[in-house]
Amino acid sequence: MATNDNVNRRDFLRGVTLASMGMGLLVEEITEAQQKPAEQPAGPPVNVGVIGLGPRGREILASLAKLGPGAPVVALCDTFQAPVFLKKATVLAPKAAVHSDYKVLLSQKDVQAVFVATPTHKHRQIVLDALQAGKHVYCEAPLAHTVEEAKAIAQAAKAAKTVFQAGLQQRCNGQTVHVSYFVRSGAAGKLAGARAQWHKRTSWRQTWPSSDREAELNWRLRRETSPGLLGEIAIHQFDIASWYFKNLPTAVTGFGGIMEYADGRTVHDTVQCVLEFPRNLRLLYDATLVNSFDDAYELFLGSDAALMLRDLRGWMFKEPGAGQLGWEVFARKDLLQVGKPENGTGLALGTGIALVADATKQLALGQEPGKVGTDVSRTALFQAVEVFIKSARAGKRVPVREPTTERPNPPLAPGAEEGYQATVVALKANEAALAGSRIEFQKDLFVL
Repeated sequence: MATNDNVNRRDFLRGVTLASMGMGLLVEEITEAQQKPAEQPAGPPVNVGVIGLGPRGREILASLAKLGPGAPVVALCDTFQAPVFLKKATVLAPKAAVHSDYKVLLSQKDVQAVFVATPTHKHRQIVLDALQAGKHVYCEAPLAHTVEEAKAIAQAAKAAKTVFQAGLQQRCNGQTVHVSYFVRSGAAGKLAGARAQWHKRTSWRQTWPSSDREAELNWRLRRETSPGLLGEIAIHQFDIASWYFKNLPTAVTGFGGIMEYADGRTVHDTVQCVLEFPRNLRLLYDATLVNSFDDAYELFLGSDAALMLRDLRGWMFKEPGAGQLGWEVFARKDLLQVGKPENGTGLALGTGIALVADATKQLALGQEPGKVGTDVSRTALFQAVEVFIKSARAGKRVPVREPTTERPNPPLAPGAEEGYQATVVALKANEAALAGSRIEFQKDLFVL
């Protein structure tokens, strides 16, 4: 998935202010300059090629640069060869060979692993050729813009002897993994449902002096090349719900419309849907390009507590009378408010108990998780890139987190099956929204 610069989920905190109890306002915006150097992975380096040098491809390159000599970028590819365009990518990978044909990159013998970050509708043939060439492949999510093409990619990936990782970056996000244990273990009590949203005021339209190039840049605005908000954005949030609920959805009802950007596009700028799961669980979802209020989150509601995720942060909101788990007495408490409390426009969400990923590791280092908090310098994408390089080095999918005594069996990096199933859910949700209808998922639809 190639993304617009204005649609970067690292901006998620701009709509949220945290009034940390007794500590004033806590506002964090993470930039590349603020990120800490990554620990260098053990073992030989994995030579990398990146196909697709748009905003998403450059984010991948920035993550690879943090990995340093463990993942040298030896080849780059994009069909668009304008110097001003290539400069942004070559600054991040100055020693890489630059190609306009991805097949030339795949023929480069020193390339061991490739990232496919092209527009979604171009994934299929590139991924198939990369697997055929014996490369390890990271394919951005969704895998493709049609179920048929996604299945072709997933089937080829399952049959390949090399590693395939789907770009479901939230499955590699330590914070998402950490919160998953609370949901799946029953710490929140009996689940009643979930809701999620993604709000970002941006048109998705890009401009360029050349009309042909501009049309190519705006592939996301056309139904024939784009699965819209539900396919390109919601796929990650839908996937979290499927993972946490331990089930794939059974049906989806969708709605949508062009509420502001009547500029010739054929995809919706605003969508809503309801995903139905077994045990009468539902995910209520909405996304819009029209308004930014409250940005993006996932919220799981249980009889003892609600659990909220905002990308690299997570909180538990206990119900009155819910039993004590023991550790929460020592945890940091954050008063969450939406808006700007300093001028009286903030809306209080409540006091959340911070759920800190890597708390055990911090304790081992003599640190206090309640004070240190989750390491927000390691973006979800960076963690996904790091896991893929480790998998390529090992020649197999590796766990997304290091095993611990408390969590001996962390999940593996998302592979072909997870990528395919998430793509099916997102594409069918988009289909339902375009038609304003309800679609039932037949079980064999998810089978490769």
